[in-house]
Amino acid sequence: LLAALGAMHSEPRVDHETRDCLVLHLGRAAKAVGPQTFLHLLPLKVGTSGDAEDTGWLLPVLRGHIGNASLAFFVSYFMPMQEWLFQRSTELSADDRPFEAKNLLNLFEQVWSLLPGFCSCARDAGSAFPSLAKPLGAAINEHPQVRPAILQALCLLILSLRAQKSATLVEGSTTLTLTPEATLGLEAIGKYAKNFLPLLFNVHQAELPGRRRQLQETICTFATITPAPLLTDFFKAVLRKLLEASTAPEPEEKVLETQCSLLELLVALCPSLQQPDVVLLWRAVRPHLGSASTLLQKKAYKATAAMAEAHESFVRERLPELRAAIEEAAPLCQTACKRKRLVCLQALTSQLTASQLGDVLPSLLGETVLATKDANVKTRAAAFDLLLFLGTTVEKHAPPAERGGALQQLLTTVAAGLAGKSPLMMSASLVALSRLLYAYRGLSDLVPFSTQLFETVLTLLEHKAQEVVRSVIVFIKVMLSTLPLEAIQPLLPQMVPPMLAWCNNKHAHLKYQVRYLMERLVKRFGYELMHGVTPEAHQRLLTHMRKQKERARRHVEKRLAAKGEGGSARHEDYEELLAEGEDEAGDDDDEEGGGGGGGGG
Repeated sequence: LLAALGAMHSEPRVDHETRDCLVLHLGRAAKAVGPQTFLHLLPLKVGTSGDAEDTGWLLPVLRGHIGNASLAFFVSYFMPMQEWLFQRSTELSADDRPFEAKNLLNLFEQVWSLLPGFCSCARDAGSAFPSLAKPLGAAINEHPQVRPAILQALCLLILSLRAQKSATLVEGSTTLTLTPEATLGLEAIGKYAKNFLPLLFNVHQAELPGRRRQLQETICTFATITPAPLLTDFFKAVLRKLLEASTAPEPEEKVLETQCSLLELLVALCPSLQQPDVVLLWRAVRPHLGSASTLLQKKAYKATAAMAEAHESFVRERLPELRAAIEEAAPLCQTACKRKRLVCLQALTSQLTASQLGDVLPSLLGETVLATKDANVKTRAAAFDLLLFLGTTVEKHAPPAERGGALQQLLTTVAAGLAGKSPLMMSASLVALSRLLYAYRGLSDLVPFSTQLFETVLTLLEHKAQEVVRSVIVFIKVMLSTLPLEAIQPLLPQMVPPMLAWCNNKHAHLKYQVRYLMERLVKRFGYELMHGVTPEAHQRLLTHMRKQKERARRHVEKRLAAKGEGGSARHEDYEELLAEGEDEAGDDDDEEGGGGGGGGG
């Protein structure tokens, strides 16, 4: 059957759609039977002349459909093939046959692209990897075009082996341990860390900054299976180069680039380091938190966050030192580094105990709240993430019966910023409160507190700073969507008149925001109730809103009627135009007779 399907692929009568379907089902068959059986039934042949048989199209079929495969088969079947393809491509290129050379080079890359599939399901890594290690290292160093596939394969091989665990019952509890095959495979790969890590370090340093992420991920993954003494030696060697780079007699830009790349290597090694090495890394990174270089400062915050995420005991033991360093670096933080700083603060906070969190919470909230008004959207997002994380952490540390009270205490601390002297602090506090209350809108215990806070915030509608009033309007929007109607209705006389005072042409942005809020209030409470709390000078706004709603309703009715009647649809646009004119004339008559002036409409 497979042979017949393979022969059908080369038939000229088969159209493109059928051929795509054929390739898809051949791939599924390859995954079911395994690449070894599949290639035995459909041999892979590469031709360099026009009349030679060529089944190179099988390589894309296999990619993404590797299953039931062994790494030894890749070594025995594909490694000689890729070597021949590259050698033959070089020969054809020297013979001035660029098209054939390019075709073979593409096949060379496609062969290497199969390796991640083999590594993700390999069960013979312990026996097959030693024969594969040297060609992999040579390809990483000599062939940049296949480097991403090889790096991905190494990561998948290690991660798949680490995921092979079996459950064992020990003293009444179930524990997961690595299978013997996985242990053997990881030990076999770990023996080659002394060869691969220096190679990856050198390639990382020579690579462009934008292409280093995959190398860092591979180094981080390889470090997890590297013997501890060997990893310590590599770490100290990189750390020594970092310290020496600052005194190197080179241009400043070159020194800065070297320091940043070395810090990236240290961050990649960080999760697998021992506690004494983490302390050394912190001592090397701490001075760079206040660096005048934006790039170096970002890397320092990234390294600190990596240490905090991977080493809980380090954070708890050295919290006073970490806190002092972070506070000292706050005035020196570059604008472009604020997001990294907030991410670092979140990583540090995640490792604190309840008592430690209570000590740092006031100062942490102040910085986080102000960051919610930052001009950079990513910084604002990081600030909101940290704010919500603090709420989750406070709730987690509190007993189940006291979680509502713990959240209320957090909100009270944030609300203290409303008494600030600067409009920025007041506005930021309102934004932070809005985000927190929206996140916990389903918590009924907060309704009384939210109602009381809402009443307090409404007094700020009379503030002179537009920045504060904008945030108050945002807060009102959130309250309208979170509080029940019976909690909002008594506050309407206190909310509507001062809010409508900003509905004039001097404040165009606020005017449209206020009108939107009025529409929502009318929808929730009705025209009659809103008419009673709306000042006389702004009654025309309600009249205009009601007429707009009626006009929209009539238009819908006319369209529905036009669909039901045969010939009236031809004149629908003309009739709508006349109706709009009549409505506008009616509006003008009402406005002339309404009296009272004002800026409500």
